[in-house]
Order: sequence, then structure tokens, then C-alpha cells
Amino acid sequence: MIDETTSLGARIIERLREERVIWLTTVDRGAPQPAPVWFIYDRGADSERIVVYSKTNARRVTNVRDNEQVALNFNCSPGGGQVHVIRGVARIALELPSAAEATDYRARYRDWIEDEAYRGETVEAFATQYSVPLEITELEIWGW
Repeated sequence: MIDETTSLGARIIERLREERVIWLTTVDRGAPQPAPVWFIYDRGADSERIVVYSKTNARRVTNVRDNEQVALNFNCSPGGGQVHVIRGVARIALELPSAAEATDYRARYRDWIEDEAYRGETVEAFATQYSVPLEITELEIWGW
């Protein structure tokens, strides 16, 4: 569990709750493959996870099948500060609700999905495209 009582842990938890884009890095043939993704952070009394919805044919899905080790990070400040990195273990979690059924995810991204200037589609259409939930657990943090 990310320790919210530390300065770094508190900053990372705040960013997980407030920011809507995080960089997910998977490994493809030994090389890191970063990509910006939408995510939801889910923290219970004794567990926590980050969930990302992906297209079926996205390389990150194959990469997670081949190597479960992933890293996530936020954009840093223009001067190179606020570096916050999360390492974890990812798995394809088809038993999770779809992006349209996941209440927190739907609430967080509905405006971006339905915005004509951005995606201009229904949440259900989006969920059909981004139908593979990736669950990331065993979260470890580092940064400054």
C-alpha cells in the first residue's frame, strides 16, 4: 500500500486522485514502451490497484501477457521536479466491469469521451473499443 503518511506517498495519492492521464510503461522485446493512458485508482481498506482500459489489439496487452512488470509515471514539472513513479504487476482482468459499467471510470472520463472536439462518441461505444481491463497491483513508489 502506498503510505499516505509520507510526503512522497501523500503527493502520489493526490495525483492519482486528481490527474486523469498517467504514463504506462510496458516492456516489448526488452525495451520500455511508454504510452499515456486514462486510469482509475481504487483503494480499499487493505488493497489498492490502478485500472487501465485498453484496446484489444494494443501492444500493451501483448506486452503485459509477456511481462507483468510495469511502471507508471506522471508528467514532471517543467524544471524536472515532481518526479513520481509507480512500479507494479499488471494482469489482464476480464472479470472487471467494462469501462461503461465501471462507475468511477465513467464519471471521470464521460466528458472527454462525449466531447465532440475530442472523441465525440458514447461511453458504450468507447467501452466496446477499449474492452481489455488491465489491473495493476503490488504498487511501489519512488520519486522526488
